[in-house]
Amino acid sequence: MTRGQWLRRGIAGIAGAVGLAYPACAAICPKGRGFCPYPGRCFLYTDVDANSLCDYTTRSAATPTPEVTTTPAATPAATPAGGTSNLSSLPAPPDTGLLQEIIPGILQTGLISFALACALLFLAIRSGVFGLRIRETGPALGVSALFALGISEMVTFLLAGEETLASAFAMVYLLGGTLAGAYAWRSGAMSRGLVVAAAAMSTAFGFVVFAPLMPLEFIGLVNLATAGQTLTPVVIGLLAGISLAVIAGRTFCGHLCPVGSVQELAWNVPGKKIIIRRTEYLEAIRLLVFGGTVLAALSLVSLMDYTGIYDFFSLTLSIGFIVFLGILALSTVVYRPVCRALCPFGLLFSLPSHFSLLRLHRTEACIDCRKCEKACPAHVAARDASKRECYLCARCTAVCPKKGALVYGNRR
Repeated sequence: MTRGQWLRRGIAGIAGAVGLAYPACAAICPKGRGFCPYPGRCFLYTDVDANSLCDYTTRSAATPTPEVTTTPAATPAATPAGGTSNLSSLPAPPDTGLLQEIIPGILQTGLISFALACALLFLAIRSGVFGLRIRETGPALGVSALFALGISEMVTFLLAGEETLASAFAMVYLLGGTLAGAYAWRSGAMSRGLVVAAAAMSTAFGFVVFAPLMPLEFIGLVNLATAGQTLTPVVIGLLAGISLAVIAGRTFCGHLCPVGSVQELAWNVPGKKIIIRRTEYLEAIRLLVFGGTVLAALSLVSLMDYTGIYDFFSLTLSIGFIVFLGILALSTVVYRPVCRALCPFGLLFSLPSHFSLLRLHRTEACIDCRKCEKACPAHVAARDASKRECYLCARCTAVCPKKGALVYGNRR
């Protein structure tokens, strides 16, 4: 198969996934909330079976409800207090016919904005306008595609307004960004400055698109594994993103996840740092949290809600918001505490990353100066260390004195 065929099929696949990821949003939040200030924008809303209930709830996973003659206004819905609320007082699901009309326009806007942003960034990178000059066409194109994807996604989402669903944009960012980031690393174009810039862009993506991606969607995967939920395009996208870790390692965690990115930025705050050298302790804590999260998810309870991620990225002033600010304060002295000790997806991504085809590794040019080991905040830069917890922060490559001694590529 030629490159042109791969390119055409890839574009068609992404376009098809985007189209499928626009189901009608439900009016009932899986967290038990009867009202949401951002109806249709939460990543968790999916209604593939078109029963007007979110697919992340147990009611939507049950057998289809027979047709009734009562009006929707008389249908009760569960509330956190155990009472009932009238669906007529809740936001109505978007009109699927309207979605079918606006999807082509959204796709067109997204493709045009991506192409325009990519072209402008490519010219700027080749000419060195931003203080960064990459002369080779391939590496410059890879970096341009990575940043153009984030920029175009945010612009398109803002232009689309309330009629669209954040999950579609999140999936494209997850899958397309992982591939673009891996290519940028493989071509040798990624630097510490670009990593920080990518973290800033992904943090902004979390606020604008209101889709922190990880780890709030874990409850959906648990319900799928226990046959408590239908297989949705969003879940398929998540599984595909995790599978890409077999090829690209922790590219998504390192550069694309807003939760990880905001922690990466927090670590840059000057001050005394605490390097946890026994990384297995953090992994053990994460394993325990993973088990507890699974058990809680079986009852449709998301333990990760208590970290305040949802409130932080929705700019909701609450106790949860303050809790996450505390986590960010901790992130200034401990490297990525959520990713390494709390996030259930951190465990799911680490398993395939342990065997990833592409990763940072030393070559025969290494002079064993160990500068990379001292610079690594995750303490995984040793020659025989597993790279499953490597977040591609580029600190090791920045301090390496020998060109070609530390590269991202096939470890074999």
